[in-house]
Amino acid sequence: MKKALLLSLALLSPFSVKADRFEAGNSPNFFKNLSGTEMIQNFSYLPLAGNQLDDRYGWSETYWPSNLGGIAYRWSHPNPEPFKYKLYSREELKKMSQQQLSQLSPAEMYDIAMDDYNYTLTKKTLGRFTRHDLWWEGICHGWSQAATNYPEPTSVIVINKDGIKVPFGSSDVKGLLAMHEAYNYGGRFSFTGRRCKVPGKVPGEGDNRDRNTNPPEPELANSDDCRDVNAGAFHVVLTNMIGIHGRGFVADIDRFNDVWNQPITSYTGSIIGEEALNEVDLSSGVSRKIRLKMKMTYGEELKFFTPELAATGVQNFVSKKPVTGTPHQEFRHKDYEYILEIDRAGKVVGGSWVSETRPDFMWMYQRSTKFKSSPMPLAGLSKIYRPIRR
Repeated sequence: MKKALLLSLALLSPFSVKADRFEAGNSPNFFKNLSGTEMIQNFSYLPLAGNQLDDRYGWSETYWPSNLGGIAYRWSHPNPEPFKYKLYSREELKKMSQQQLSQLSPAEMYDIAMDDYNYTLTKKTLGRFTRHDLWWEGICHGWSQAATNYPEPTSVIVINKDGIKVPFGSSDVKGLLAMHEAYNYGGRFSFTGRRCKVPGKVPGEGDNRDRNTNPPEPELANSDDCRDVNAGAFHVVLTNMIGIHGRGFVADIDRFNDVWNQPITSYTGSIIGEEALNEVDLSSGVSRKIRLKMKMTYGEELKFFTPELAATGVQNFVSKKPVTGTPHQEFRHKDYEYILEIDRAGKVVGGSWVSETRPDFMWMYQRSTKFKSSPMPLAGLSKIYRPIRR
């Protein structure tokens, strides 16, 4: 869920950067499917700062790593044993304490709450993942979309038909929401950009667990699929969705092959200056080229608790309690620099990246009108999900 690239020194020169017009797959207007209105492109109407209107969205949470079993991982158990644990019978469950029940995985809790002692969701979840999956693989696409579509859930106790009280913590419900949004998505869809599949990392953005932390060769990094979302389209979507509508969306913040989907929550930008126009600009109707810096903020993943991590001072762990408005909610940001191409009518019609780091693509599904049971059996979330109050 992350990415990489090196630009040549020539590309970083303010006199040699050539802006690009929007083209197929890179138009900001694809986001009108989500916003319900045309994207405003007039630069003077696009605010240079914006936040989501409701801070209950964009919540931090784990991406539920595949190599641990996703939401079938017993994350709060002192000995979680991924993929290897025993599934309990109804008789055994009736004898368990609330603390013991709280240490089951979100998938197990859901099955028990639904009176399903065959553990349909748990088995389907475990069947999708293996302990050999890459460390970054998981359902970040589900978490980031759930965090954008649903206010953070509160803890809740659900009593099944046999009188078993199932104590869902906030993260247990967030995991279920993430699974629903990862596989049972629906509604209108918006997508701008292209998926780059070239291995590599932007310098400084790799992890020692990555297979390849080096940047790709320039000819691969600058291929059509890896030039990433057009800088002008990025600016229009960001400022419309958050700055004008106060609504978040999802972006893959890794430039290359790995995918790190994050819920975008706010931004602040500043104008650096203007670039000189060349003959091509003038002949194509470009009247201004504006250079900007942009700080884009997003909800960050939480970690599963281990004594070793706690000893290092880490505090932002997956939690039974909501994190909104607490120090455990973690936000991070990306600093971008780019040039916007403005036409004679004052509209943003394209742009080019100056910074090496940049989003790969931006996307979002509209929230479903109801929870579904296909392909994952999660319609029962309507009995479990309760948003926190502001």
